Amino acid sequence: MKGQRGKKAKYVVYAKKGLLEENKWRRALKNLPTELVRRIRRELARRVPDLNEKFNLNSRYFGYWRGSDEDRLYIFIQKKRLCILVCISWDFEKQIREKGFEVRFINNFQGRAGWLTGWYVPHDTKDMDTIMKYLCMAFKR
Repeated sequence: MKGQRGKKAKYVVYAKKGLLEENKWRRALKNLPTELVRRIRRELARRVPDLNEKFNLNSRYFGYWRGSDEDRLYIFIQKKRLCILVCISWDFEKQIREKGFEVRFINNFQGRAGWLTGWYVPHDTKDMDTIMKYLCMAFKR
């Protein structure tokens, strides 16, 4: 990676390019389900050119951006589900809810910036098409 992205975070590891090697995050998630996030990571890498990834070992989230752009997506790994914060309009909330997902606004920096926050995806979901449709939208700008 050329230069530091913002303030150096103590618990964050960055991929030089593309996705992190699994050994950089596996231990932090050892007691949590990871199959869904692994599938999402593979699909993002396949569908989004110039994608980069970081992982916060303390808060247990993956962050994504393209090239030298700003972050566009965070995926927090929780015990029963993923919590997704994605840089797309709240106009998509109704469509996501209609697919059976829960969405609850999170009043954080991303939420106040207009991101769709608090999209909860159970680890056992089978609807990868819906997930990838909205995640990939964040990188279309």
